[in-house]
Amino acid sequence: MDGRSYFERPRYGVRAIVAAVLGVAVVVALVLGYLGTRYRSSAPVGPIDKVSIALPPVPHASLLYIAAAKGYFADEGLEVAMIPAVHGKAALELVVEGEADLGTASEVVFVLAASKDRGLAIAANMLSSGNDVAVVARRDRGIASARDLAGRRIGLTLGTSGEYFLWALFIRHKLRLDSVTLVNVPPGEFEKSIAAGTVDAIVTWEPNVYKAQLALGENAVTIYEPLAYTETFNIIGRREFLKEHPRTVEKLLRAILRSEQFNRSEPDEALNLVAERLKIDLKTMKRSSTNLNFQVDLLQSQLITLEEQSQWAMARGYAERGPIPNYLPNLYVDALLAVRPERVMVAR
Repeated sequence: MDGRSYFERPRYGVRAIVAAVLGVAVVVALVLGYLGTRYRSSAPVGPIDKVSIALPPVPHASLLYIAAAKGYFADEGLEVAMIPAVHGKAALELVVEGEADLGTASEVVFVLAASKDRGLAIAANMLSSGNDVAVVARRDRGIASARDLAGRRIGLTLGTSGEYFLWALFIRHKLRLDSVTLVNVPPGEFEKSIAAGTVDAIVTWEPNVYKAQLALGENAVTIYEPLAYTETFNIIGRREFLKEHPRTVEKLLRAILRSEQFNRSEPDEALNLVAERLKIDLKTMKRSSTNLNFQVDLLQSQLITLEEQSQWAMARGYAERGPIPNYLPNLYVDALLAVRPERVMVAR
């Protein structure tokens, strides 16, 4: 011992320890900085790209609403005009008519539009769900399961994912679709129709499912069939627009990829942002988003789904009978390949 107290003696390796701690801090800061800016672009240089998107007021479009609220579009140098549409079918009509550059819709709606050779292509899928579309039926009409739907009046919006789900449900339960009466119901009328009893059951998506359940209370019977149909929700545009504006589409995809990351890291704030945008209460928003898997991608399985739905469209008279179309030209993969190539899993 040198006679000095512990606090007076020089501590072994203090400088080395301090240096090591500072080194670790720098590395952590760099990693966090990378993670925080992984999808962030530098400040936009040059003219701002303008793009219009037609979309229905549903949680399925959450990534777009988050990008607008968080300023991700502006960060990318985009000025995005969101055009409201009552459902995906109406959104695609606006695209076809040239009233919007892009639209959002389920793949069912896309198949029906593509069957008429409307010149459309999918730029990206934003979500998938096997439990979004469902049947909500009245218990007091003697309905307890899918098999009890035979002979009933069923409300749905024709030419949408609701109609396809009912067809897939009936196939799985060996029921005949011509055994029921289909009643065309606009998306905003589902709750009123089932509550008034003008139909025995409805087939729809969230948040309509939850609103119908609330309207019926204990009288509600909800029928899900996860293996019957996996719904996707897509960004769709005219092929000419997508090919002529590749940088604009890339900017859009970078923005919603940041939304996807934000939705996963800050789910509560994301729910609040979308609930405020859609003007629905937070409880309804949480319930409506429970079964929605938000991920930006283009997958081989989607091509298979499009082919299956093409067969359905022919069987239902929505498309002329003939060979199953090749939907590969209807996938615009270039933008997502440029931004996140690992998210494109399509054999070409």
